[in-house]
This record gives sequence, C-alpha cells and structure tokens, in this order.
Amino acid sequence: MDKEYLKKQLTSSKVKDYSYSIIFFLTFSFFVFFVIRPNLVNVFSLQEELGKLHLLDIGYENVIKKIINIQTFLETNRSDLYLLDQAISSTPQVNKIVQDIEKAASSSGIVVNQIDISRINLKQGGKQTKKNSLMVNMSVKTDFEDMQSFVSNLINQRRLKTLKHMVIDKDELTGTSSGSLNIKFELEGYYL
Repeated sequence: MDKEYLKKQLTSSKVKDYSYSIIFFLTFSFFVFFVIRPNLVNVFSLQEELGKLHLLDIGYENVIKKIINIQTFLETNRSDLYLLDQAISSTPQVNKIVQDIEKAASSSGIVVNQIDISRINLKQGGKQTKKNSLMVNMSVKTDFEDMQSFVSNLINQRRLKTLKHMVIDKDELTGTSSGSLNIKFELEGYYL
C-alpha cells in the first residue's frame, strides 16, 4: 500500500504543481546565480569603467584645449618671441651685459671705474628649477643727473636686470661745486 499510496500522491495535481514550481525555482535560481548575476556584475563594472573613462576623456580634452591655447598664443606672438630671448637669454652672455652697461654709461656721459662679475655658473647640467642669475658690481664717478640718466638707460634696455643695491657717497677728497659722487651699483642679470 505504501507504493500505491505514494504513486497516487505523486501523481496528484498538488504534487505536480509543487514539483513544477520547485523545478521552475531551481532552474530560475540556476539562471539567476550563474547567468544573470555575472551579466549584471559585468554591466555594472562596465558602467563604472565607462564613468572613469568619461572623466579621463574630460581630462584629456582639457589638456588638448590648453595645448591649443598655447599654440594659438605662440602663433599670434611668433614675431615677438625674439624679444623674450633678448630679455632672458639661454646662456649667461657676460659680454652682452658688459656691452649694455658700456652703452648706458657712454650715452649718460659717466665713467665706469670698476666692474666685477660674480656668482655665475658656466657649467650647468640638466634642467634647472630656479632662475639663474649673475651679479655685477660696479663703481662709477659722476654727478646726480648723469647717474639718473644711467639708471634710466639701464632700465630701458631689453635685457632684464635688477638694481639690487646702490650706495651714493660724495667725493670728500676732491669735493667740487659740480657735485661729483662716488656710486656703487649691484646689478643682477638673469638667464635661463
């Protein structure tokens, strides 16, 4: 009786419905865990990667815009780039600084007594992170108007120079009515 009862119970409509439901849920669970879930994980990871690539694309676009702006600036100012090289040369060019000082002195009518050039590094290697400079110490003997003319001539030249220190003394030994002054300058010139 057990077998027959068991057969009846298994062939009953309730058992068939439950067995179909159980088989459906097992099949559905199999598909959810082994087919749908990996695809969903893949979709979400691809979506996250798409967001990262979008941010990277925006970064590259900004860099490209900056490069285009620099190229545009260089194209519009190409004819004036030689002025930059004249203002700050790539090498110390000590002879040109001395020539600039001589031109300013001769146009001002002053006599340069002494010029000393110091703090210059002629042997450089690699890329520098700080500005390079050289110091020019000089002493002149002149009157006040010529000194003003000399300083304005130095400032109006294309090569960048900074007047770091200036000492003005009157000439006590040979004091004259013309007001002769002993002036010591400390100039700083720049190069790349």
